[in-house]
Amino acid sequence: MALGRGAPLLRASRDHPMAAAALRRSRLRGSGAARAAWLLFACEVCAGCRRAGAVYNPEERIESSRLYGNVNAYAYYFTDLLIGWPHQQRVSVIIDTGSSLCGFPCDGCQHCGDHIDPPFRFSESKTARWIRCDRPWECFGSCRDGYCSYLQDYSEGSSIRGLWFRDRVQLGDATHNPPVNATLGCHTDERKLFYSQRVNGIMGMAPHKSNGRATILQDLFGDREHVNTGVFAICLAQWGGKLSVGGYEREFHRDADGRATDVQWIPLLHSEYYSVAPVRLEIGGELIASGTTSFGTALVDSGTTFTYFATPVYSTVVRKLAESCSGDACKAHKEGSECWRLEAGADKPSLFPTMWMELDGGARIRWPPSAYLFERGEPTLWCQAFADNGPSADTVLGVSWMLQKDVIFDLANSRLGVAEAACPEHFHAPGDKPGTFRVRIAGEKKSWVV
Repeated sequence: MALGRGAPLLRASRDHPMAAAALRRSRLRGSGAARAAWLLFACEVCAGCRRAGAVYNPEERIESSRLYGNVNAYAYYFTDLLIGWPHQQRVSVIIDTGSSLCGFPCDGCQHCGDHIDPPFRFSESKTARWIRCDRPWECFGSCRDGYCSYLQDYSEGSSIRGLWFRDRVQLGDATHNPPVNATLGCHTDERKLFYSQRVNGIMGMAPHKSNGRATILQDLFGDREHVNTGVFAICLAQWGGKLSVGGYEREFHRDADGRATDVQWIPLLHSEYYSVAPVRLEIGGELIASGTTSFGTALVDSGTTFTYFATPVYSTVVRKLAESCSGDACKAHKEGSECWRLEAGADKPSLFPTMWMELDGGARIRWPPSAYLFERGEPTLWCQAFADNGPSADTVLGVSWMLQKDVIFDLANSRLGVAEAACPEHFHAPGDKPGTFRVRIAGEKKSWVV
């Protein structure tokens, strides 16, 4: 797991380019049309919000929220939750399909970092209540002083500890999604990456059917009146994207040239984690590996930044990539062991070869160089967004594999849909201060402990 804020409602501003256009139209029609011009501007802004999937869709029962983040600047993607009543408190959370806990720091935390949002103030929510150990139908974890508690550890040393509670939750910020009652974690202790990350907490979306405790995704699906049960989708752009619960938006399904793209469906296992079965990997038309034994179980994990392969597959990818870019073929030269420096005049690795992954069921998924490489701080420096997972390890399909795609988790039909997509971009999360931090991606891998 790779261990920030939802956009506020837009306000009319004379500095906004759309506002300027509205003013120009009003001048053409005369000063009496100024009010109408501003109303037209507001409608255009709202239409833009709808196109970005920023509002609730009652006809199709789809909730949605803006995503923020980026591989280089953040190393994760995140959204906002509005918690409590009558005053909703906003918390930023990493979207993580590789874990099931949804939690964030609360007021009085003994060891929590300085995050985008202030700690959740439990006493200010009239709908919040602690889960006590004498309620066995709700408490599926450990107990601490009579309250249901949790501890989650990760292999590189990060951990979170806290207490479970129930409260009203609304997905996204200012999106008018209907609130639901959900089980949440109140962090009382954060260590390492959880302590240093900008985002407040984590929203685990893995199923974990065996432990009895409902995840926030299951709580959302439980609102059958407002949510089309059994489907959610993550659409990731280079910066930000969109999370949908209850369905997906076909309007984003188009390639870089604007052509419509189809959804390819892949058999999906989802009893503990979300996993698929790759059977073949190519780069530039050359075979890298084939057969399920080469890839093992492939976890689809939005909380892991890079994509991880077993050592034999990883080593072959690195070697074939170097061969494909030998001489001046990619208009770039190697810089260090994992990066490439583009030649003058280039700011995208467009001449690098494309990778293709074939999966069980026949789907062939394109993995472009702008996704398996990432821009590291400079427009001309691009580094590997894939890594070595060990000699006999399984595969982890992380954020880098999901980029520029709408990844649809159709749990009702046990299938994963993948479509190339022009996902909506959101460059800056309100409340955060861009350019003031860098994150460490190395050692991000999870221990898969809940």
